[in-house]
Amino acid sequence: MSCNCNFGDTLHYVSPAHGGWGLVRIAALIPESHQLFVAPFACGRHGALGGELNGIKDRISYLYIDESDIVSGGYEDLIPDAVGELIANLEKKPKVILIFVTCLDDLLGTDHVQLNKRLSKRYPDVRFMSCHMNPISENMKFPPGISMQNNLYSLLDSVEQKENAVNFIGNHSPVDADCELFEIMKENGFEVHHITDFETFEEYQKMAKSRLNLVLSPVAKYASEQMKERLGIDNLLAYNTYDLKEIKEFYQSLEERLGLHIDITEYEKRAREKIQKAREVLGEYPIALDYQAVKKPFTLAKALLEYGFQVKFIMAESIKGIERPAYEFIAENYKDITIVNAVHPELVKNQYRKDEDYLCIGFDCGYATGSHKVIDLMLDEFLFGYYGVEQLMEKMIRAYEQGTDVKEMIEEAHLII
Repeated sequence: MSCNCNFGDTLHYVSPAHGGWGLVRIAALIPESHQLFVAPFACGRHGALGGELNGIKDRISYLYIDESDIVSGGYEDLIPDAVGELIANLEKKPKVILIFVTCLDDLLGTDHVQLNKRLSKRYPDVRFMSCHMNPISENMKFPPGISMQNNLYSLLDSVEQKENAVNFIGNHSPVDADCELFEIMKENGFEVHHITDFETFEEYQKMAKSRLNLVLSPVAKYASEQMKERLGIDNLLAYNTYDLKEIKEFYQSLEERLGLHIDITEYEKRAREKIQKAREVLGEYPIALDYQAVKKPFTLAKALLEYGFQVKFIMAESIKGIERPAYEFIAENYKDITIVNAVHPELVKNQYRKDEDYLCIGFDCGYATGSHKVIDLMLDEFLFGYYGVEQLMEKMIRAYEQGTDVKEMIEEAHLII
């Protein structure tokens, strides 16, 4: 195995294909919410561009602070007046105001609990929440992604009466309604909720009545634990996978948790048929994949190899605990696969496999290899279960037969560095 696997702490290279769901866009999932960024001018650039490209700029406002505000240590005293001005000038008063601060605030040590109490007393019909856009905490216990997931659901109010419903959490885009899970749950008298289902803050509170959270991403694991403790909603780790064995195990666990009978025979049969069709079309064509396309790249690579596909190139950000068994399986059994650290600065100098052809699952490996066969997939968006396997196979066939322009795809995806 050819491996540039230095996954230790180092400077990070950020590919032009990097981006997608930043904190601004995630926070905007909360219905009837507005964001107030309290930051120096430069720190607001990322959020401003993300808001513009994703059509949510009218839900973001800024309180820019200068050096004198920072040196005095009293910039937090500016926030209540800024909130008052914001509320007075918005056409519709928001139900929630998210006050975003940056790394600078971590160093100054603002008392956000007291700040939010002051604001809540002044505006009792508005919820206030402090959010941190602080990449310096990336290697700490609660990095921005984990904290933001917890913020999304900490606004749910506790209720005693539970309903026959489950929540998807951890996925920013909703799972496609054609996924078999919706049909299965409907047949058993259950609804499936996702934060994007609700237009109002009041409707969003329905998620608090669900019996179970299906956790689709590790970044939402902490949030699910907090929801179990605070709201009494049980959780089931259902990290997205394209491994048929893992999907079967998920449905078995779901049966046990909810006391259901689930027949997956037909769904598994259709998924296997799609896999066989894709194998026939691709033949021995080499495949590359990256961590931006799917949350578990090594698990996907292992599944594709076991299905008979020719995986040859993997770009990963790290080797997480849940991924280590799949990584070790590949390292031991497939010595010809190239694995690189997608964020290592060496990637700037090394343009991997530019002279070779790949079917690329993900923008990052598409950009790195210069491939013209790239699948437009970002963090498993819209995919889950056997339906997810079927759709991935369809995307692979389509990219192989029709080709793609990765630069156009990057622009259309509204990726922001």
